[in-house]
Amino acid sequence: MPACSPGPRRWILAALAVHAVAFLLTSGVATPLANVLVDAGNPARIADPAAVRERFEDAWVAWNAVRAVLCTGALALLLFAFFLTARRRPQESAYLASAAGSSASR
Repeated sequence: MPACSPGPRRWILAALAVHAVAFLLTSGVATPLANVLVDAGNPARIADPAAVRERFEDAWVAWNAVRAVLCTGALALLLFAFFLTARRRPQESAYLASAAGSSASR
């Protein structure tokens, strides 16, 4: 497998960094927000489930949208890196295109 040129490598590292930020938001914001629901207890026994949802929903939806945008951005960066790599790769090897191949392979 050929090594990545510096161009695609930069985009891959950028995708990794963006995805790392999404992961940090998941562990630092989304999971603690989800724990609010766990701490509320059994849904069948919650006196006011609407109040629990009210405290949780707006913040969780907003941060989930941020995480979705970050993950989509990371995917776009990876696809761009793939495009750069595929564009630079020759479609047919010079060996196969020329008549220089050995007679044993003909």
